[in-house]
Amino acid sequence: MNIKSEELGRILDRERAQGQLSPLWIIVGEEPLLAMEAGDALRFTAKELGYSERVVLAMSSVSDWSPLLDAVSSVSLFDDKKIIELRFLSSGPGVKGAKVLAQFTELVPQIDSTVTVIHLTQTDYSTQKTTWFKNLAASGHVISCQPVSRAQYPAWIKERLRKQGQSMQEQALNFFAEQTEGNLMAAKQELMKLDLLYPGKELTLREVEDCVMNVSRYSIEDLLEAIAQADVARTTRTVNGMQSEDEPMPFVLMRVSSFLRDTLALTVDRQAPVMPSVRALAGQLARRSTPAKIANMLARCADLDRLAKGLTVQNKDDVWSELKTLCVFLAHAANRK
Repeated sequence: MNIKSEELGRILDRERAQGQLSPLWIIVGEEPLLAMEAGDALRFTAKELGYSERVVLAMSSVSDWSPLLDAVSSVSLFDDKKIIELRFLSSGPGVKGAKVLAQFTELVPQIDSTVTVIHLTQTDYSTQKTTWFKNLAASGHVISCQPVSRAQYPAWIKERLRKQGQSMQEQALNFFAEQTEGNLMAAKQELMKLDLLYPGKELTLREVEDCVMNVSRYSIEDLLEAIAQADVARTTRTVNGMQSEDEPMPFVLMRVSSFLRDTLALTVDRQAPVMPSVRALAGQLARRSTPAKIANMLARCADLDRLAKGLTVQNKDDVWSELKTLCVFLAHAANRK
């Protein structure tokens, strides 16, 4: 059963009412805060239901995985219910680990007194197609802890405020979202601070400004999204943020260039073979630009690459300043006639 992180509370309420937790939970955690909170919620519920013994295992592809089977099959002298937490130290279990997991998935549903929680940092497409992952997913609940998108972020903040008996005026909410974008851990800390300072009230822009620091984190995905959505202010803010965080310029230019090549392909042929993960954003830019403009921007990326490598480029000297100009131009790109 696949569960979104925001659905976990409702599922646990149902299991709590039944007096027993399901035997297997897999936390797929690309967003650290949500993955941590999912683990905390499972541990808290397990404790409430009498799972008093806790075993923590950390395994990699070269580990001896037999302790996992021992932990599941061993019964406490006093018949205490047990929660086992397995943390992956690598992207996969390796050949031996996969064999042990196959035995584990057959064994764990038969033991009522044990709950196992498996923590996976992330699972890409190839991982999800492996036999060991499919077996785990078929035997337990997979909790997906994905990053909160820009569009979903204000609603995420509102829900957190609601739970602590607060709300924000629209301007305050927009300011808070800008200051904490991409950093849920810091956002949670700032919300806790606001709860202590102004309990049970609607927060004004002045109150939020006085309290909240700029703790945003910016990524290349944020930049491409801002460009595609023609958000000039966010594009400028994201480039500035990436510069202050010392993002490696070769990587940034590689991703921007790749994005522009996909966009160029879509300006020529809307059915061009582009990866699904970037098709939507590249399509947005393609619809309001032309092949000539995108080709020109690709040529400028090549100039920036030479500049980043210390080579001389006519009329260009600061690579970050030139990157900002390029990105703002793309975000400003007028609708095609």
